[in-house]
Amino acid sequence: MDYKRGQFRINGHDSEEFNVYMSERPQRASSGRVIELRERPGNNSLVVDYAYHKNVEWQIKCYAKARDFEHLPFLEKEIIWWLDMGDYSDFIYFYDPHYIYQAIVTSEPTFNGTRKTGLMLPFEFTISLVPYKMSRTGLNWVSNEKSLINIEKYPSKPKIQILGSGDITFWINNQKFELTNVGDEIIIDSQLEESYRIVDGILEDQDHKTKFMDFPILEKGRSNFRWTGNVKEFNIQPRWRTKV
Repeated sequence: MDYKRGQFRINGHDSEEFNVYMSERPQRASSGRVIELRERPGNNSLVVDYAYHKNVEWQIKCYAKARDFEHLPFLEKEIIWWLDMGDYSDFIYFYDPHYIYQAIVTSEPTFNGTRKTGLMLPFEFTISLVPYKMSRTGLNWVSNEKSLINIEKYPSKPKIQILGSGDITFWINNQKFELTNVGDEIIIDSQLEESYRIVDGILEDQDHKTKFMDFPILEKGRSNFRWTGNVKEFNIQPRWRTKV
């Protein structure tokens, strides 16, 4: 979907379903790196880098437009229901439509309409965003590619599907990944850090068929792929990403 000015998507619904639009772009704080400064007497503080980033909160200011005055309280209820979230969901908004964020509402909507606002219903709420946003193009699957280029500044955690059987080995650049006794399919999900296959719609654990400790990562720049064994298809969803 092409998002027009003010439109956004969260918790499985587009804002236009509720006649809701952002009244302004959110103030976009970026995700901070988690470090600790440890004091050392007579010397500079020691930097301890925990090598991950923390969530960041954005305040979202919106307005909704009711059909008539009787519709106003019902519209409030619909918006409250829509933004009642118990887990992360995709968040896409008009100013940055090429990326998909993961967000959860952490402060429920506050409505501040008055008699002067008429049928317009101003409100605001707060979301917490995970540190990385996903490029929409990186969610496309590619099949049997021998090389991919990560144009983002950060490494990605791909999903790899291998259709084949028996003992299989693949390489990403010089890093080797060994699999044993594959039965038709194995999916290696570096984001979940799990390996599995899907049989009759049911997820079946395959971690016991992997012989590697670290899951595949696609560093920035070029990644080259090769494989040996009975491989019919080597499919990758690269999941290109960058920091919020």
